[in-house]
Amino acid sequence: MKSLSIRNAAIVTTDEVLLDRSIYVEGTRITRIERGKQTKEAEETIDAQGSLVLPGIIDIHTDALDAEIVPRSGADIPILIAFRELERKLSGCGITTVFHSLHLGYEKAEEHSFSKYSRRELFEKVFEASQGRTLLNNRIHLRYELSGLRAYPECFEYLDKGYVSLLSLMDHTPGQGQLSSIENFMRYCKKQGMSEQQALEELQELKNKPIIAGRELEALVAHALRLNIPVASHDDDSEQKVINMHELGISICEFPINTASAAQAIRLGMHVVGGASNVLRGGSLSGNMNMKEAILNGVVDTICSDYYPPSILHSVFILHQQHGLSLPEAARLASIHPARAARIDTQTGSIEEGKDADLIVVRLVDHLPMVTHTIVRGHLVASGKMKNHFADSPEFVHQYSATHE
Repeated sequence: MKSLSIRNAAIVTTDEVLLDRSIYVEGTRITRIERGKQTKEAEETIDAQGSLVLPGIIDIHTDALDAEIVPRSGADIPILIAFRELERKLSGCGITTVFHSLHLGYEKAEEHSFSKYSRRELFEKVFEASQGRTLLNNRIHLRYELSGLRAYPECFEYLDKGYVSLLSLMDHTPGQGQLSSIENFMRYCKKQGMSEQQALEELQELKNKPIIAGRELEALVAHALRLNIPVASHDDDSEQKVINMHELGISICEFPINTASAAQAIRLGMHVVGGASNVLRGGSLSGNMNMKEAILNGVVDTICSDYYPPSILHSVFILHQQHGLSLPEAARLASIHPARAARIDTQTGSIEEGKDADLIVVRLVDHLPMVTHTIVRGHLVASGKMKNHFADSPEFVHQYSATHE
């Protein structure tokens, strides 16, 4: 088996930062973590030079692949090329496991993209690509829009075929969820170039659309759970809605609209997911819950990239450097917590002997985190240096030495 070691590292575990450590990897797994240099030579050695080694980022919700395939309305990029190029971008962001969030039944999004690819073709080709030679651990997060009645049977088909590793239930009907404010909906329509009359007609059309509910919804959730596929609700806007979702067996609350909904989900033992882009920008695009405040108040335990993949790593360091979270606390939001939500925590999500070697080496450059190495299941898939080396950043190398051992 191929072996790899990382020496002279500050390892970020789930609870502490361990200085002057070495990690030894055989094949795909971490086999030893030791103080000082490795006692056993490896075929490949990375000298971290005092840099941090964190668990690879697990992004359980990103729309990046749809945007990579259709970067502009009507401009289709071949699916396999988009898949490969996105992997390279994500690896540079420190993401080692990605759940490509592909919508189904969301007719408005399909109309807006003007893509030549059917959703079936997209799901089939992305799944096929994910099973081949890849840089990252690729999985599919099926985002089902409840108004997409015609797509309902496809959900069962894709679940049964093994395409799906995470299912979420969306409802973009105006008057609730993300569009609970009709004023926000009207502003959105105006941004799309609609007149007030067109926006009102659109509002009425969407409000009148039937949605999957009752026994049909129960059947879909139950089918996913029988296959051990976790299910997420989406844009919950009330405590009662969270309770209703939890009673169906749903264990993840994605992008709750307000603090009350998020707090209710935490009380019920659900995983609560917020957008790292919200943390990075300092607030919601729609005037909904501020994720930084929600995390600090303990009502959000997981972050995802949503629409901007670099946001996760930057959010981890913003929460650590500017808002008082310890680095292990901040890192858990992007690693072990999403791993637990997605039920892959026995394989990955933390730096432990016996787990997959999904690791990133990070150091600060101009006070911003930079990934210098990304390792996925023991393979170095990305590495990079600034043209000027890092010797001018001693504060980064030594900032933990006074308080951590």
